[in-house]
Amino acid sequence: MGLEDLGLTADEDAVYQALIAFPSVPSEQVAGMVALPGDRVGEALGSLVGRGLVARAGDGRRYTAAPPAVALGAELAAHRERLQRAELVVARLSETYRMATADRAQRELVEVVEGTEAIRVRYLQLQLSARRTVDIFSAGAPRAVTPADSEEVTAIARDVRVRAVIDQGFLREPGAAAHVTQSLADGVRVRTVTEVPYKLILCDDEVAMLPLHGREADVDPAVVLRGGLAHVARELFELVWERGRPYQDQRGTGIDPVDADILRLLLAGLTDTAVAGQLEMSVRTLQRRLQVLMAGAGATTRLQLGWYARENGWV
Repeated sequence: MGLEDLGLTADEDAVYQALIAFPSVPSEQVAGMVALPGDRVGEALGSLVGRGLVARAGDGRRYTAAPPAVALGAELAAHRERLQRAELVVARLSETYRMATADRAQRELVEVVEGTEAIRVRYLQLQLSARRTVDIFSAGAPRAVTPADSEEVTAIARDVRVRAVIDQGFLREPGAAAHVTQSLADGVRVRTVTEVPYKLILCDDEVAMLPLHGREADVDPAVVLRGGLAHVARELFELVWERGRPYQDQRGTGIDPVDADILRLLLAGLTDTAVAGQLEMSVRTLQRRLQVLMAGAGATTRLQLGWYARENGWV
């Protein structure tokens, strides 16, 4: 049985199955293993790299198959009803992959992903392969994956619970408030904190991906953690989630939707200037609307206004 039901061509299927039993193989050796012309092997390798099924070494000559359970899991999630037979193939390949070398089990626990496009592909694969939960830390400007091309909606459609903790740096980015509002409408549970430890995606409490060099570094390279290492990421997420402030999409009676957005962003910790920028209004207009809200709530300080807004369901 092959992988053509998963969308691979016959050449890609042959090349991937040949690579799966070896830690790393030069391209010229692959041609001999599958009895195909070099140009067809090169084309298949290029396609597999683009789909995130194969990684190319830094020297540009050697290739390594990605772990089948992750790399092919996303494909299975999208075609599960008509590709049940292919799941048997993935299981067989995963077993072959684990048995290939003595240290393979250790290398499965930590995977380093390099290149913005490779990180984007792996991130989306993790979302699509999730079966129960997806938990996310969002901080600062999006890099490899933007809110527009995330697969949160697809995951939620499969009854996967999605939670996100966003920080003030993320909320200051252009259009961030609109993206969060859309996520809430899609079914994502959102909380805010002053600052998250680093960007993170955690799937099923079993697989986590985060920047290799921490919060202040670029997302490239990233590290994928499994097993006990992923459990550490899970515990960290739960701690941050518990201290986060719910970012709710509720429209209370007697308050304008724009005023609700103003209060929500201020409660998330943004400055007047940042809130005005998100809502595309001047700071003076923002402050005038706040004065009206304070008068309506009988509040003399913004702290009192925030308390009144919470107690009366304005946000």
